[in-house]
Amino acid sequence: MSFLGGVKKIIKPFVDVPRWMGYQHLATTSRSVFSLVKKYFTPNQSQHSESFEEALQRLNLTQADLLQRVQQFRRLMWIWFFLFILTISYSVYLLSENSLRGFFPGIGIATITLTQIFRYHFWIFQIEQRRLGCTFRDWLFSQFLVKKKKQ
Repeated sequence: MSFLGGVKKIIKPFVDVPRWMGYQHLATTSRSVFSLVKKYFTPNQSQHSESFEEALQRLNLTQADLLQRVQQFRRLMWIWFFLFILTISYSVYLLSENSLRGFFPGIGIATITLTQIFRYHFWIFQIEQRRLGCTFRDWLFSQFLVKKKKQ
C-alpha cells in the first residue's frame, strides 16, 4: 500500500463533504420543488370534450351575447393596453432618472398587464374562431406568422 493510499484510508471517514452540506436533503428538496412547479404549471386535461356550439347551448348563449362579450373583452383589452403604456412610460422615466428601485417593479407590473392583454385577446380569438381549446401556437400563427389573404 502506498503512502497516499494509507492517508486516504485514515482521512476519508472523517471528511464526508456531501454529508456536511446535506446533499440528500438538498436533492430531496429540489425534487419536491420541481414536482410542485410541474404540477402547478401543467394544465389539467378536461374531463369531457364539447364543441363550441354545444357550449353555447349548455350556457344558453346567443349570437348577441357573444357579440356583447367580444365588445366587453375588447374594451377591457384596450384599458389594459392603456395601463401598459402608462406603466412602461413611467418605468422608462424612472430608468432615465437612475431609479432602478422603481424601474424593475414597473417592468414587473407591465408584464402583468401584458398577460391581461393576452388573456382578453385570446378569448376574443377563440370566440371569433368559434372553437374551444385553441392553443398558444394557434393564436400566434393566426396573429403574426401567417399572412392574411386579401379578399
